[in-house]
Amino acid sequence: MKTTMILKNADIINQLLQDIVKESYEEIRGEEVLLCMECCDVDLFVTVDSHEELTDAIKENFELDEFGEVLDKDEYIQLLKELDEYYVELHIQSGFYDYFPAGTYTVNGKEEETETDILAPKGIFYAPFEEAVKE
Repeated sequence: MKTTMILKNADIINQLLQDIVKESYEEIRGEEVLLCMECCDVDLFVTVDSHEELTDAIKENFELDEFGEVLDKDEYIQLLKELDEYYVELHIQSGFYDYFPAGTYTVNGKEEETETDILAPKGIFYAPFEEAVKE
């Protein structure tokens, strides 16, 4: 996990992100689900909004106002962008998902192209298209 900011609790944030990746996989394991990498299907900004423990862990690295909001919004957004890159990489490297980079694939004997990177639960699809379910 590389960030331009030195994190007080990098180990905790890293573990939370790994746990979230595993939990997310468990929710869709065995299902015919395609996750678009450019469509916010795997997006830390969305995850932070629904995961209070992660939000609190990230905020520990910032000065907060009296309402618990981060004072330096620009630095906070920069950190979230960096952590988002890592979060996407965790999904790809986790072993839980098949990763299909943008490109051309043969589906049912026809050439199909995707302009976005796609993730799918391991072993369900042979290409990043709904009709490319393994039999």
